[in-house]
Amino acid sequence: MYHCCKPDNYIPYQPGFEQKIHYRNFVVPNGYPLYGIVSDFYQFDSTSSIGEVCVIPDGCIDLLFRYDRNGVTMTLEGYHRKKVVIPINQVGSAFGVRFVPGGLMNVIKVQTSDLIGSQIPLTDVVKKDLLLDLMENAQDFGERIDFISRYLLNRIHKSYGSVDIVRYCTEKIITHQGNVLIRDLSKETGYTTRYLRNLYHQHVGISPKELCEIIQFQASFMRLAILLKGNRNVSLCDIALQAGYYDQSHMNKCYQKMVGCLPQKFYSEVNQ
Repeated sequence: MYHCCKPDNYIPYQPGFEQKIHYRNFVVPNGYPLYGIVSDFYQFDSTSSIGEVCVIPDGCIDLLFRYDRNGVTMTLEGYHRKKVVIPINQVGSAFGVRFVPGGLMNVIKVQTSDLIGSQIPLTDVVKKDLLLDLMENAQDFGERIDFISRYLLNRIHKSYGSVDIVRYCTEKIITHQGNVLIRDLSKETGYTTRYLRNLYHQHVGISPKELCEIIQFQASFMRLAILLKGNRNVSLCDIALQAGYYDQSHMNKCYQKMVGCLPQKFYSEVNQ
């Protein structure tokens, strides 16, 4: 089994979610049984059937429960390679489990690349279960966390192999905020870069290099948001270098690719 220094659990920044009514989240702490598999649990309400949420690239698959007067809908939600605006067409609440990149494969065997930019009903990949049934009537945020945590822990696969390799590499990528060379991961694990790319295509849905780009983008945008929220002086050049970009121009190209505009303009868009 591979061992890596434990990073702070990866918590993607999704400002569109955090602006929703009654938004709350529980970050999985070090020592929690699902640490390294689940990033966090979150919940928010929707009071209108005509709404939307802006979602930015984070490399995470979400297990989402949508509650309304007709009951609950359970889906696996793939991440997006670029910024998207998703309509919210129901009145009720949403409860989500956000998996660390590659973490879903510890509990549910799916071809992760097929989920990118799409969603599938949870019942397409898992059988009915008593704990999932309990989720249908759970109203309290803490109760929902308890039921779904027990369900996921019951499903964790005890064998390692490819899952363990991906988890080791992903922890490295997160620890270094995306500033990792794939050839270095190849040397450390003893596997070829081609084999690692194939594993990531199956477990994460994208190549290790693409995941590095997303983690680097997330780290830089979080740093920018903290400075701007605190009304502090912002040097985009410094932010770019701290995030590991070659220069500000390199960071700008990444933002154009991920969200379609420059860093400060995007911050203004999501905080209107």
